Amino acid sequence: MSERPERIFPMSRPAGHVPPIARYSSRFDHRPERLAVLFMGIAAEDGGRAALALSDFLASACRSVDAPAHFDRATFLDANGRRNSVAALYWPDRSAYGRWVDTPDVAAWRAGHRALAEDFGQWWEPVSVAPDRSETIAFAEYRRGLSACPFSRLEQMGETGYWGAARDRIPASGWDRLAGEAVSLVPLGRTAESRGLRLAIRPPSGLAVIRSGVSWSACGAEQRESFERNVRPKLNAGMEYLRRNPVETGCPALRQVVLTDNEGEELEEAYSLGLFLSLGHLEAWAKDHPSHLAIYHRAMAERRKYQEALELRTYNEIYVLDENAADFEYVNCDPSVGLIPYFAARVLASGT
Repeated sequence: MSERPERIFPMSRPAGHVPPIARYSSRFDHRPERLAVLFMGIAAEDGGRAALALSDFLASACRSVDAPAHFDRATFLDANGRRNSVAALYWPDRSAYGRWVDTPDVAAWRAGHRALAEDFGQWWEPVSVAPDRSETIAFAEYRRGLSACPFSRLEQMGETGYWGAARDRIPASGWDRLAGEAVSLVPLGRTAESRGLRLAIRPPSGLAVIRSGVSWSACGAEQRESFERNVRPKLNAGMEYLRRNPVETGCPALRQVVLTDNEGEELEEAYSLGLFLSLGHLEAWAKDHPSHLAIYHRAMAERRKYQEALELRTYNEIYVLDENAADFEYVNCDPSVGLIPYFAARVLASGT
C-alpha cells in the first residue's frame, strides 16, 4: 500500500472532545489493497425455501480454499411479501474474493442457475474498497461484521459522539470529499424487466454502503424495557422513512434485517443495510431529518444515563465505492429490488 496523502480537509471533531463511552475501530495488520464484502440475499414466498437455498449456498461458499473469513446470516420480509434470507460474507482482500467467486460451485450460484430453475429471487451486491474508504465502530466485547473477522483487530479511537464522526473515521475524507457520481436519484420512468433475467448494474462511484446494527441480547430488564419503549420505535420509524422516500433521501435501498443462527432461529440483534448515493446523502439525512435526530438523541441519552454500564450494543461499518466498483447482480428479482428501479441494467442471461 502507498503512503496516505496529507490531510487537506479538517476533521469535525471538536477541540477537547472526550467520547461519552469507549468505542473501537477495526485495523488491518496485513495492509490489504482492498477489502472485500458480499451482501447476498435469496427471496421466496416460502421462507423455508429461501433459508434452505441460502444454507446450500453457504455450504458451497465454505468449501473453497478461499472461503470467506467470516459470515453471518439474517432474514427480513420485503415490500413484496417475500421472505429474504441474507448472508454477509467477508474476505481479507479482493484477490481472495476474486479466486473464490471463480470456483465452479460459486460461479454456478452467482450465475443464478438455481434461482431461475426454482423461481426464487437472488441479489448479489459485492463491495470492495481500499481500507481508507471505509470505517467501523464497535464495542470491544461485541464484534460483528467486519470487526468480527479474524484479520481485524480493534483499536480505541476518539472519533465518536459528535456530528461528522463517521466521516472523520474514513481516512480518505482527509483528502477526498467522497462526492457521489450521481447527484440525485432518478427513477427510470418505466418498470424494469427483471423477472426471469440475470441483470448486472454498475453502482455509481461514491455510493455509500452502510451496515448499522444493534443487539439487545445482553440487556437486563430495565435497559431492555427502555430499548423496546424508547429506542426501537424511533429506529423503526427512521428506517421506514428511508424506505418510503428513496428519491428525497438518495437512498435507493434500505433493508432492515434480523440476524439468525445457522438453523434460522432469530437472534436478539438486527441491522439495517442501506445504499446511499453518497456519504453526503447519508449525512444529510442523519444530521437534518427529524426521523434520524430522534434516533440519535435517544441513543445519546441512553449513553449519558448508563455510561459504562450501558448494555445495549451498537456498531456500524461504511464503505464508499469508487470508479472500480464491481457490478451488483440481480437474478429473477422483483423490479423494485436494490438498484434495479434507478440504474440501467445489462442482461447477462435469460431463463427463457
